[in-house]
Amino acid sequence: MPTHHPEHPTSKPFILFTAGATAYELVRFLGPRGPGEMLLARRHYAGMPGDLVVIKRLQDSGDERGRARLREEVKLLMRLSHPAIAQVFLVRVHEGSPHLVMEYVEGHSLETLTSFAALRRRPFSEAFAAYVGSEVADALHHAHTLEDGRGQPLGIVHRDVSPRTLRLDVHGRVKLADFAMAWAKLPGRVGTEGHVVRGDLAYASPEALLRRPLDGRSDLFSLGVVLLELLTGLHLLDLEDVERAALATGPLPEAESLLAEVPSWLPAPMMAARMACLTPAHVEHATRGLSGAMRAILGRLLRREPAERFQSGLELRDALRGVLAGMGYTYGPREAEREAAQVRRDARSRRRGADVLRWEDVPRPEEAPQPAAPVEP
Repeated sequence: MPTHHPEHPTSKPFILFTAGATAYELVRFLGPRGPGEMLLARRHYAGMPGDLVVIKRLQDSGDERGRARLREEVKLLMRLSHPAIAQVFLVRVHEGSPHLVMEYVEGHSLETLTSFAALRRRPFSEAFAAYVGSEVADALHHAHTLEDGRGQPLGIVHRDVSPRTLRLDVHGRVKLADFAMAWAKLPGRVGTEGHVVRGDLAYASPEALLRRPLDGRSDLFSLGVVLLELLTGLHLLDLEDVERAALATGPLPEAESLLAEVPSWLPAPMMAARMACLTPAHVEHATRGLSGAMRAILGRLLRREPAERFQSGLELRDALRGVLAGMGYTYGPREAEREAAQVRRDARSRRRGADVLRWEDVPRPEEAPQPAAPVEP
């Protein structure tokens, strides 16, 4: 896969590729992401500059059959149509590497926002988490229930629901991005190598860590890990009781060869060992400061067995909207944007000038693209 990219902007536009009358100009290299790298680009139509897009450049599948299959998969993903899903526009094979052109969401990732919350030493409100969670749950329900042209379920599973793929735009709207790692029931589909976990390992479901068959309930578990972090500042697999239990139990023989496609803060076998030790009591202890309604939702979401969780995104969405309805006041995009802005201000007041933005967080168009220091992906 080509990895060369201009280190500094030049006066002459660097055109990545063209598709018909549309040219894609490289604005900035954003960093690695899974089996590829992310680029910020600007679309030019008939020579006139247009809007920004995000391009994911994937590794070459190695043969024309694999490239054709990828194009078919992306066509299916382009059928996703939901206000909380960042749209996939097209796939273009250029110089042997597939390039996915996706909607650019101006704003911040939840990864950045949780970093700000950690700096100010206070997590987000239950209203913020319920709002974000209900929007994502609704988007996942749309993806999970998508059908092909013959009315057959596609069985799409995102496989990478994490703070990195969730964004809050400048108007407070939630967007789930990067369906490039999604799995679907497609004939002849190239599967991931049996011992490799796709997506962000730290937010993988128990069944993903054990390389078992996945369905939409796997994505709901991952969303539960995100919500726990938003509400408490704690990560499910970094809880002290879980860590101690895993050390006492030891590694899982079936997970010894497990590998992560995206590096994380613990090796994949250790993540699997901690997940195997997770119990409802650990979740109850971690959520003890939350309301009874939110504790009940997280307690059900974060069960190791899929049958014990919420069974659909629709069911989870309704439960979270019930929490919002019981608060006695309206909480929507405007309130979410205000709370996120306040979290950023609080964090910056504690540590002026601290660089907490991740490499892959896209700057706003009006900001000069200052290179961020590389961090662990």
